[in-house]
Amino acid sequence: MITLGSKLKKLREEAKLSLRDLGERIGLSASFLSQLELGQVSPSIASLENIADALNVNITYFFDDPAKPDSVVMRKGERKKIFSKGSKAIIQPLAHELSKKKIEPFMLTMEVGGESGEHPYSSRHGEEFGIVLKGRVRFVLEDKEYILEQGDSVYFNSTKPHNWENIGMEEAVIILVIPAQ
Repeated sequence: MITLGSKLKKLREEAKLSLRDLGERIGLSASFLSQLELGQVSPSIASLENIADALNVNITYFFDDPAKPDSVVMRKGERKKIFSKGSKAIIQPLAHELSKKKIEPFMLTMEVGGESGEHPYSSRHGEEFGIVLKGRVRFVLEDKEYILEQGDSVYFNSTKPHNWENIGMEEAVIILVIPAQ
């Protein structure tokens, strides 16, 4: 079975990076990356995005199923899930890997108190879009804070530091659309 850890290790080795080299690029320890490759820990959403950026892939690479190339429809039961213990969140892609895809839609479900972790400057240039389907979240963009509730949406420059946090009393569900690599 192909796992997030095995995909990470393959990409890292193809890039000819040691665990230490990759860790220095993204601010994570070689020990943590090793445990991640072995499936012993789960990354925060921000860490997973930073890893993807450093290895020149999109975050959804870790979910993609090569057996479903260019599939137009993704059934609910086909969605892969990555649970991030640190973020108290589940990330699910909402589209299969399509050749020349320009956007990456995914669903973020955060437990009460869950947060994405700060997404610092990203090499992924473009815009991002998010809409809250359920719950109450705090969205921070640079130094400005916004409280968003069901139906509220945001559209922003993806290179600016940002963070999502569930501040409600129930799980929060957000649809996010990010630029593809």
